[in-house]
Amino acid sequence: MLKTYIAASLLTLTLALATPAAAQNSYFFPTAQASSFDPAIPTPEKFLGYPIGSHYTRTDQIVAYLRELDRVSDKVSLRVLGNTFEERPQVVATITAVANQQKLAALQQDRRALVDPKLPAPDYRKLPVVVSLNFGVHGNESSSSEAALLLAYYLTASTSSETTQWLEQAVVTIDPLENPDGRDRASHWFDQNKSWPNVTDPLDREHTEAWPGGRTNHFYTDLNRDWLALTQPESRARMAFFHEWYPNVMIDFHEMGTNGTYYFEPSKPYSTENDLIPRATYEVLNVHLAKYFAQSLDNLGTLYWTKEQFDNLSPIYGSTYPDFEGGVGITFEVGSSRGLAQESTNGVVTFPFTIRNHVATGLATVRGAVEEKELYLRHQRDFFTSALTEARKLPTKAYVFGSAQDETLTNKFLTLLLQHKIEVHELSKTVTLDKQSFVKGHAYVVPTAQPQYRIVNSLFEELTTFHDSVFYDVTGWSQAHAYGLPVSKQKDTKLVAGPALSDPRALAGTVRGGQSSYAYLLPWADYNAAKALVALQRAGVVAKVSFKPFSAGTPAQHTDFGYGTLVIPVAAQKLPADSLFRIVSRVSQQAQVAFTAVNTGFSVDGIDLGSNNVRTVPEAKAAILVGNGTNSAEVGEAWFVASQQLGLPLSKIEVGNFGRAPLDRYTSLVLVGGTYAALDRAAVDRLRRWVQDGGTLITLKNASEWAIKQGLVKEKLLVPTNSGWADTTAAAKGKPTQRADFVAQEQEGTRAIAGSIYLADVDPTNPIAFGLTSRRLYVFRNGTTFLRPSRNPYATVAQYTAKPLVSGYVSPVNLKQISNSAAVVVSKAGAGRVVLFADDPNFRHYWYGTSRLFTNALLLGPLLSLPDSPGAISSEAE
Repeated sequence: MLKTYIAASLLTLTLALATPAAAQNSYFFPTAQASSFDPAIPTPEKFLGYPIGSHYTRTDQIVAYLRELDRVSDKVSLRVLGNTFEERPQVVATITAVANQQKLAALQQDRRALVDPKLPAPDYRKLPVVVSLNFGVHGNESSSSEAALLLAYYLTASTSSETTQWLEQAVVTIDPLENPDGRDRASHWFDQNKSWPNVTDPLDREHTEAWPGGRTNHFYTDLNRDWLALTQPESRARMAFFHEWYPNVMIDFHEMGTNGTYYFEPSKPYSTENDLIPRATYEVLNVHLAKYFAQSLDNLGTLYWTKEQFDNLSPIYGSTYPDFEGGVGITFEVGSSRGLAQESTNGVVTFPFTIRNHVATGLATVRGAVEEKELYLRHQRDFFTSALTEARKLPTKAYVFGSAQDETLTNKFLTLLLQHKIEVHELSKTVTLDKQSFVKGHAYVVPTAQPQYRIVNSLFEELTTFHDSVFYDVTGWSQAHAYGLPVSKQKDTKLVAGPALSDPRALAGTVRGGQSSYAYLLPWADYNAAKALVALQRAGVVAKVSFKPFSAGTPAQHTDFGYGTLVIPVAAQKLPADSLFRIVSRVSQQAQVAFTAVNTGFSVDGIDLGSNNVRTVPEAKAAILVGNGTNSAEVGEAWFVASQQLGLPLSKIEVGNFGRAPLDRYTSLVLVGGTYAALDRAAVDRLRRWVQDGGTLITLKNASEWAIKQGLVKEKLLVPTNSGWADTTAAAKGKPTQRADFVAQEQEGTRAIAGSIYLADVDPTNPIAFGLTSRRLYVFRNGTTFLRPSRNPYATVAQYTAKPLVSGYVSPVNLKQISNSAAVVVSKAGAGRVVLFADDPNFRHYWYGTSRLFTNALLLGPLLSLPDSPGAISSEAE
């Protein structure tokens, strides 16, 4: 069998690299007659000038080929959905019969009867089934986008009666480049390092991408985990298109390790499936299509497997979100060549071979969806109708959310709900619920009894009961907890009033009171206050921050200002008063925040504006170590927060360049999770001196372990019990880390922390927690760094509660370790300090509740000095 596999792989490569287009068609479409292809439709090879599989095709070439299909065929329409951070277009090709192309908008409108239970059931015979084929969400899983070109060609050029029937009965959408930026990063690497003849050695540079690799987008975001959070422009554009069609079948094409064969669903029964989803999705629709996939691969002699791995648990993936929208989402994974040809345990895996497998299953998808069209259409109609029935079983009938103090995050969350087509109403009156105040005009109500009930449930509810203890990814994904907003669950719908909203609220910045001769104030509780601070400082404005609360105005009419309030004194500026006002006005509009002008420093209550507790904030000059050894996702998250949420330049310093970095240039330095073995003793001593001279070091996850073990601080790690998971350095001690090692995964799965949500008690009077208005802080954990609370009573910023689990899976042993441990600790080191996070505060760009602590560390950290004896937190200047 192995010899046969090797021979077939080598034949694959020979055919792909040495034969003309006709031979390529016979290889990729072995059952199609050569005469069945319209010669007026150019093959990808003819258009590109090289055989598919002999070269990695750039994103601009992929887009250009689809534009050509749109130009030469009335069956194809190409649409640009948006642009990436690197200004590459996101495109989708819609392929269907000419008659259907001429009435796409009408077809979309007719299909609304499938997703809106209020409409009468449609005539299923007259509706097309919608098949969505999505490629390359992980940019370096490159065979998928090449397969997209071939599938688009086949559906456009084939004149067979079967293909004609497909296009009459289906609308097929092809997203060839879910991650254009990552695709080009990967394709350039592979093309730059390929050889003639091919080097199949797995250690050859072609097969070992440099950090960070092409898997992720510009900010190193895994776009396949962004379908629920929608933090990236690629995801938001794709979601808007998704809700135009609500696909019945949606395939996400991936690659896995080179030693893998081919994976398709069904997934592992029950253990990684969500109980919100009707069993028919898994046991009928999935199984039905699997027969077509199996037959297509059997015809090629390709080995495959099912039912063993990969999650269908949450709607965060492109292959699971459709399950929560009445369709069926499926993952395809092919063993990757990661280059043109690479040795594996199954023989030499070639790039054309991987492409051909995806082409086969892609065509099988369309065949299976069309042959059982009514099954998929009826399922979607039943799905949304049953959502109302399922919602009635839930005790909660409505969710109320919103914060009058943080309009930014309230509006962000509202926007997210509307992007998911969720019914949301404005709160009609100010109420107090669960000891929380919800103010009319600043709060909203979400009824559970709506067609999008299952997505609503996923966004708001906690889940702690699972069928298994081994998971592929996170087990807690509630966005309501991530945003850290006040939320109340209501058992009736009396607060649901008025029409549902169609658009988010338009926030407009302002300066209340107009131009001031004395000072401007900005509460720190709004998430965008930090963005405003950065913009003011970059405009040359001197800004101060209050370490104590106060009230400004008159005894009869005053406003309370909490910890962290920004104070912009007019007399302290080098700018004229009118120029300062123009800057403050501009920043208020850019950051969409409200400043208050005051004409006296005398407070109604609390400290006055000239108090030593109102301190000048030095302009942040921040850096982060990146490159080999660092966790690229966490680097990207910190970079994203600085760039996109703060507007703060963040210097990305390669670990290898640390020795020559001018540390005196920076006020803050970030070390994300990873290994820092490349920093020798001299480098560590240099880092220690910088901190002791006044620098702020911010460490995440096992970088906090590293800092403690290097003696940069005197804090302690909790030592796990013998029966527990050791720590995040376990991989270096021989613990298995590769997902292909299924046996090891089964053994270690219960010891890992599977991405879950916990409750911590936070001190909002600590500058690292300024802006928080509650002591309740939801923290996301997916690592095993356990910090001991500091002996200094002022140093533990956030500590897990005695019963911290909120949502997700955790083993009893790990839960015991987390309970009462520290989530965030600030440790004094000479004139400086180290802010140690046990977790990743910026998790996947959407954990706003804790990313606020990270931004505070970046911007306010240099002001923080811990007393050695009981007393208030002081500044260096005192």
